[in-house]
Amino acid sequence: MPRRLEDRLAAIHQLAQDPSAAGAAAELRDALRAKIGILVAAAADVVGEHSLVDLAAELPAAFERLIERPVERDPGCRGKCAIARAFHRLDQWDDVFAKGVRYIQREPVWGGSEDTAAELRGISGLAHAHFARPDALDVLGELLADSERMAREAAARGLGDAGRPDATGLLRYKALVGDDEAEVQVAVFSSLLALDPASVPFVARFLGHAETIADSAALALGQSRIEAAVPVLIQWCGDSLAATRARVGYLALALLRLEPAVSHLLEVIRSGAVADSRAALAALATFRDDPTLTARVLEAAAAHRSATVLAEARKAFDLGSAR
Repeated sequence: MPRRLEDRLAAIHQLAQDPSAAGAAAELRDALRAKIGILVAAAADVVGEHSLVDLAAELPAAFERLIERPVERDPGCRGKCAIARAFHRLDQWDDVFAKGVRYIQREPVWGGSEDTAAELRGISGLAHAHFARPDALDVLGELLADSERMAREAAARGLGDAGRPDATGLLRYKALVGDDEAEVQVAVFSSLLALDPASVPFVARFLGHAETIADSAALALGQSRIEAAVPVLIQWCGDSLAATRARVGYLALALLRLEPAVSHLLEVIRSGAVADSRAALAALATFRDDPTLTARVLEAAAAHRSATVLAEARKAFDLGSAR
């Protein structure tokens, strides 16, 4: 009598804890040969997570089975995505990536249909960068124009991961054309800065744009850890409304983790308006696990003319009330 799907999934979940158990390989191989995407996904995740290279040969055929009657066999592309992730974890290139980067799977939803293969295209695009494929820039350039946010974001990050300076032209073009999704904008700016730190002035131009674009540029500059971004962000914070500084300006400075940026935020805590001091505290509290930073923040807060700031500092850094 065939086992229930729930029982098979439970068995694979157990094997994920100990893939060397007796019968594990046979159980996983049987699951990979199924025509049920969720079952294939569970087995492929185990293969990738535990580097079970002996089972990698089963993955391409499993991918092909899930392409046939895909909406029925693999709704949401869960199985195919898991197969692509497994190959990535195994550090093995396979034609799965070449097929996955152009794969579209439209599934019915209320009022129409949606493409559920964006994640697969994104994983496959990143693989082209990871494995330094000769057509990586062409593939990722096409994905930058994908209709789905997830694929565009992966393409932008992939161009940065490729480590090729000749990708900066694509990223600059995409930055200038823009994107409706903030995550894509941040990825574009971040990859550009990673490939070319001298791009700080170019990215800084976007600080003068509409809120979503400016926030994306600020966060990317903060995440870049590039020293040249410090005076740019300090100047932008000084020229911005208090709400902008509180929302993203001080956070961007904190993310730099560079002494000039930290010193500026400490001075804001020490002598700024109470609202600014609170915002700077919240930004630096991102790194509350750093005892040296915590001590410096408390010292700055204690020097503020308002006792409220010190109370807020203790709260932001999970120190409780002063005794």
